[in-house]
Amino acid sequence: MSHAAPAKPAYVLLLRLAGAFALAALLVFSLMGAYLYRSLAHELERRDDVEIAGKLAQFGRLVTDAGSLSAVRRDQSVFHEVLLSHPGVYLAILSERGELLAQHGITTRADYEALLRQRHSPGFPYSCESASVGQARCVMAARKLPSGEVAQILLSRSAADRQSLLEGYRLDILLAVAIGSLLVGALGYLITRRGLVPVKSIGRQASRIEAHNLSERLDIEGGPVELQEIATSVNRMLDRLERAFVRLSQFSSDLAHDMRTPLATLLSASQITLSRTRTIDEYEALIESNIEEYERLQRMIENMLFLARTDNAQPLLNASTIDANNELGRLASYFQGLADESGISINVEGNAAVAAESNLFRRAVSNLISNALQHAIPGSTIELRASETSKHASIEVVNAGEDIGPEHLPKIFERFYRADASRHGSAKNTGLGLAIVKSIMQLHRGTVDVQSTAGRTSFLLHFPRAEEKTERVQPT
Repeated sequence: MSHAAPAKPAYVLLLRLAGAFALAALLVFSLMGAYLYRSLAHELERRDDVEIAGKLAQFGRLVTDAGSLSAVRRDQSVFHEVLLSHPGVYLAILSERGELLAQHGITTRADYEALLRQRHSPGFPYSCESASVGQARCVMAARKLPSGEVAQILLSRSAADRQSLLEGYRLDILLAVAIGSLLVGALGYLITRRGLVPVKSIGRQASRIEAHNLSERLDIEGGPVELQEIATSVNRMLDRLERAFVRLSQFSSDLAHDMRTPLATLLSASQITLSRTRTIDEYEALIESNIEEYERLQRMIENMLFLARTDNAQPLLNASTIDANNELGRLASYFQGLADESGISINVEGNAAVAAESNLFRRAVSNLISNALQHAIPGSTIELRASETSKHASIEVVNAGEDIGPEHLPKIFERFYRADASRHGSAKNTGLGLAIVKSIMQLHRGTVDVQSTAGRTSFLLHFPRAEEKTERVQPT
């Protein structure tokens, strides 16, 4: 069964950006179109008002010149002639009692009564409507004639031609908004497509990076600053991945080497023993030798599991305040039996309140004491010191012995690393003790330092003060 290819994120983003351009253009053009439409409608209405206001003044003079209402009724043709060149303008002249004296376009009493129904201030145009005129702008005024009579003049300007013009203009605006939005969307598509070329380039470069070429990096020289920041972040991530991959490869190689040695010893010793008949004592010696190798393998596996848990978990440390002098005294008593075999003494000095998980604290210090016993000169003294400052509580383990070369100091906390180039240590040494110390200190957000000069090697553990620690820590 064939599977559909997944959508390409770059093209989804491209269409979304193009759509965003089109929607933004639609909104902007619609607001502009509405503004222009309203401005035109207002201007056309103002022009109608100016026209009927001018005609009102003209008809006021004509009515005044007529002198009486009877003369106005007799000379209606004068008013008709004035309005022949103004289609859409309607006129009604009435007496003070509402009697129609002259009209132009307003044929029934109901029409001008409808136009007069809403009275407004004289001389100010207002919106009105009637059956024969429809929607219109009206204006009215009263004029006192020389005869003493009062004539009411009503003028209206039909809105039909204005509405027809606005309707056509409205259609033009809608068409312009639609076409403009589509054009902006299309231009936005092309511009965005061109702008996403560096993104595609980053994607192609990233797709070529695999386990065998982790040293390659993304190249975005000359590209946008935003993508340069992304490329820089990705390159930093690749740096971390490369270092982790190198460490993992080295770890696998070291693990295979260190596990192969005891297994090879077990195999060869067993084959030699079985090559001919042996005495019971020889078989017992073989079993005792094998047990030592089994114990070494067991310790190695336990240490590897501990490091794996601290690397991949987010443990909740049950930290407590530890009396360093008391704890160091207990550890010194525990290791004193082993130290007596080489005539080595263990001395405890100072005190400090250490905020740490008690079991992990003992394991870290025990590993350092065990390491010191392996390298201390017979008859010398191993010093365990505790001290504290405003920021740290420190534990120091010092032994007298051969200096560690400067080239080895940065590496001795790596897993399976040994300063001895031959890589052969005692059966008890797994090469993981100092790596475990470093891992424990990272869990406590502390540090471990080493100095080795003038025949003295010092390991120093720095635990942050209790108030500066957080309970949940992420191992690095």
